[in-house]
Amino acid sequence: MEVIYALLSSIMFAATFLLVKIGRESASHLSVLWITLTINVVVLGLSTLFIDIPKSLTLVDLKFFIVSGIFAPLLGRLFQFVGMSRLGANTTTALTLTHPLVTVLIGLVFLGESGSVVQMLGAFLIITGSLLIAIFSGSNGNLRISSGYQIYLIYPLLASLTYGISIALRKVGIDQLNSPVLASAVTVSASWIILSLYILVARCKISCSSREFTYFVYAGILSSIGPIFLYLSLAVGNLLLIAPLAATTPLFVLVGTWLYSKNNEKFGYQIIVGTVGIFIGVTLLTLFKN
Repeated sequence: MEVIYALLSSIMFAATFLLVKIGRESASHLSVLWITLTINVVVLGLSTLFIDIPKSLTLVDLKFFIVSGIFAPLLGRLFQFVGMSRLGANTTTALTLTHPLVTVLIGLVFLGESGSVVQMLGAFLIITGSLLIAIFSGSNGNLRISSGYQIYLIYPLLASLTYGISIALRKVGIDQLNSPVLASAVTVSASWIILSLYILVARCKISCSSREFTYFVYAGILSSIGPIFLYLSLAVGNLLLIAPLAATTPLFVLVGTWLYSKNNEKFGYQIIVGTVGIFIGVTLLTLFKN
């Protein structure tokens, strides 16, 4: 079930990205982030009313979820958005997708997890396939870093680091307190509180059109479901299995974009190789997960 949960999580985040991509007209990255996070807080906050929460629960018990929320979605998305504005979506997405390497490394070195050679191969194929799709899909299917812009590579690399650390922290937290809905609510709430404080202090303007708002609401609802599936997968699977599967989002974005606008999407041999790589990788991880 952990494979299904992880892939469902990836699908939810892919759908979120597509809704934002289709619906966004002039809203700033900060506006998109704050609005979707606000919807996350509302949806997940209401969801906690339908679960049993231990009366003795304290903030200390939730520390891993709180800290993971600071790393991602907050810092991860901010670094990713800045990178996209400086380097473009393809370059930023490709570099950000290296976050499973960070997570797996933390799992192997600090959390005592282990995996077979076949599992390592499966993880490598998934990450490589996702990178190929991210790099070679879209209207500008390649990586181009103009002279003088190399300094901005720090942003997607920081996004990769924060996403990787966040998933590892979520694994530690869910192993101690197995409540995916509560964990998701705490994670996004931590991000929302810090972001809201920043907006107030910096006096940033949050605005969007009514059309944009409709799309952002749907994106917020789907991105509320994504973390729940991710926590469900982490509760029963190890990081070596879950982290690469969580990086398959570009494949589902590609499918969604193809269904929405076939003419604007490239499907070269690199995309085919990437898709096959992901399929084989998922198969290997599924068959040899134990």
